Amino acid sequence: MQKNMRISSTQMGILVLPVMIATADLLVPGISARQATQDMWLTPLVASLTGFVTVFLVFQLHRLYPGESIIQYSTRIVGTLLGKVCGFLILYDFLYSNGNIIRQYGEFIVGTSLYQTPLLAVISSMVLLCAYAVKAGLEVLARAAQVFVPVLVILYASLFLLMMPFMKIEHLFPMLEHGFVPVLKGALTPQGWFSEVILFSFLLPFRREQDKDMGTGIVAVFLGMIALTGINLSTWLVMGQETTYMTYSFYNAIQLISYADFFENIDSVVIAMWVIGGFIKISLFYYAMALGTAQWLQLDDYRPLVLPLGILLVVFSLWTAPNLTELSANIQAIAGFQTTVFFTLIPLFLWVVAKLRTGKKTRPASTLPSPEAK
Repeated sequence: MQKNMRISSTQMGILVLPVMIATADLLVPGISARQATQDMWLTPLVASLTGFVTVFLVFQLHRLYPGESIIQYSTRIVGTLLGKVCGFLILYDFLYSNGNIIRQYGEFIVGTSLYQTPLLAVISSMVLLCAYAVKAGLEVLARAAQVFVPVLVILYASLFLLMMPFMKIEHLFPMLEHGFVPVLKGALTPQGWFSEVILFSFLLPFRREQDKDMGTGIVAVFLGMIALTGINLSTWLVMGQETTYMTYSFYNAIQLISYADFFENIDSVVIAMWVIGGFIKISLFYYAMALGTAQWLQLDDYRPLVLPLGILLVVFSLWTAPNLTELSANIQAIAGFQTTVFFTLIPLFLWVVAKLRTGKKTRPASTLPSPEAK
């Protein structure tokens, strides 16, 4: 199962970074603004704590059980039955989260550009493209991310600079008018995006530099925090109170960019950014779900599962909500809490049990068998 495939620590970080930003740049500003209003820009700072905790847990568990993903070592930590239950819950949330991501992609593309195109056609084409990339292997995904993510960074930075003349600093005041509680409420949903760094667990066994620490994960979460803070801050400074009434508030803020009635209508740039970020995020979730399912079923190769799981993703993305309004409401009410429980609390539970079983002394990596060597 991808025995010879290896990626670098840098590639691993580049792969996971868009996971925290893609889709969040469209829906999260509006969701956070309804809870925290002018203090919405603080919510990623609070939500990122979940990401740092998840990174710590995933990397610590990897040190105890190198060469294995969380699906594999969960049975070694808490036994076959409970370990399988933990693995199933994580895989289910991969399906749930990726179904939501795909549906958001489809709704956004149909609602902003391909108005007459059936939603099923838009969704199916993206899933088919991602299936091809997933079947090609992790190295292909890593190389694609190396090409696309720097482009995303440049585009985001350019948009922030272009938005600056339209920002109004008075929109930020009064700060913390209602205390810090609204900020905590506004952080509940975006913390789900940060907990998705559990995907590191499926990448670490294929990392070349096995002796490296968790610096890559910390840097990835930190950059994700900075990016989402910038997105929230720029959106509120431009749109103000109107942010609370909009579904795609960041996209709407970009549409206001206009210079001398000549340089305008650059919302197509946002669409391109969303397609690129969505492709990487959907593909990585898809890969983790396929690989994790194969490990859960104890199969030698995940590739035969790619197409069936792709069909399941398409069906689930259409089933998850009847329309965009319901989808956004579900994400605000359920997604952040559920994802944090499955992607952060389950690793926490496994790490506590593992430490209790192994004691304070961590076993040397050389004494632990690696499935890659089988």
